Amino acid sequence: MRAFFYIIEHKFFRSLLPVIIFLSFSHCSEKLIDVDTLRSVLIYIAADNSLGQSGDDYTNIEQLKRGFIPANGNIVIYHDPWNAPPRLLRLVKRTDTVEEDLIEQYNEEDSTDPSVLTRVLYRMQELFPAKDYGLILWSHSTGWLPKGEFVKYQPYMDKYTPSLNSKQFNATDLPGMQFNAIDLPRIKSFGENRGNVMEIDDLADAIPFRLSFIIFDSCHMGGIEVAYALREKTDNIIASPTEILAEGFPYHLIMQPLFMPLPNYTAVCDAYYNYYNDKFGMERSATIALYKTEGLASLAVTVKAIYEANRAVLDGYVPSIKQLQCYDRLSKSDIFFDLDNFVRDIAIDSDYEHFKSHFKEVVVYKRATANFFYIPIDPERYSGIYTYIPNGFQSTRDAYKITEWNRAVLLIK
Repeated sequence: MRAFFYIIEHKFFRSLLPVIIFLSFSHCSEKLIDVDTLRSVLIYIAADNSLGQSGDDYTNIEQLKRGFIPANGNIVIYHDPWNAPPRLLRLVKRTDTVEEDLIEQYNEEDSTDPSVLTRVLYRMQELFPAKDYGLILWSHSTGWLPKGEFVKYQPYMDKYTPSLNSKQFNATDLPGMQFNAIDLPRIKSFGENRGNVMEIDDLADAIPFRLSFIIFDSCHMGGIEVAYALREKTDNIIASPTEILAEGFPYHLIMQPLFMPLPNYTAVCDAYYNYYNDKFGMERSATIALYKTEGLASLAVTVKAIYEANRAVLDGYVPSIKQLQCYDRLSKSDIFFDLDNFVRDIAIDSDYEHFKSHFKEVVVYKRATANFFYIPIDPERYSGIYTYIPNGFQSTRDAYKITEWNRAVLLIK
């Protein structure tokens, strides 16, 4: 109801508020809002971190200005840059020039504070009401892991280097590269602000109304745990199970499909994949997938039944990158494994086929380059979404146990 009243106060005189309140309780409130604008999209750039230090946020904003600007929609940007106060912008095309309209300037604040994201989303809805809304989250991120957990598994090591000369790794995809850490492009490892982070449950709680889509321009957000936590907040999620290069999404290419009457999410995935697949060496690194949240509840029921039927197997299961597609390069353990690989490895054929029938309703599209840095991406094993398998530090297992996904499927009892 709060979101409704924000729109109402923007569009009508305050003297009508008692009538509005009455009608809202009589289930007629939506008829009072005559919104002609197709879509408003908020790009939430939390760049008060190493990405901002390198200027990647300004690079992406300039990409946006070179790209598609909708005549019947709004591109709204919350920009928290490095060593400067945040601001709220709207991109507007005037004749042949795209300009940044400054909507609001804020005092210094923590963009990883969930209350800030909530406020900005409400502000977009109040100032730029539309038929539906989208959100792009731009920053660092570490999947479902809570604050402080990811760093326990660092530093990144080239744990895949021994496979460079094997048939599993296609070295021709990396012409002329010396296999040293210094050769690796920078990555976007959601939300990191001078040591502060926004955890997944907090992110879900911070989103005050349902969105048509959420796109993660940040690392390791293509996980079943992330998607399940956001299932009641959005219809569609686009994310990467691996890291994302610091250059991020090609914003000059993805706005037009996002502002079609029905957003073309597969075209967004294709634009991301093609942009990086056309590069060379280590920069030819990308994984991306589209998830439909509607099917997550049924998938969880199916996965829970499989886990229960294979409890003895799970109790002694030791995940390995030799048998499962892995999506991280961490040195002290392996965290992000392919969900489909895992279920196929433990389930009998009939149960796995039942799982697949629900799985395809969730992961509806996926693309991947042959490798992500040193990680071989096997097209036969790449399903587009990861899961955690009990592994690593006990603190990680304890944190996983209370995730919404684990409570639904009981991987860890």
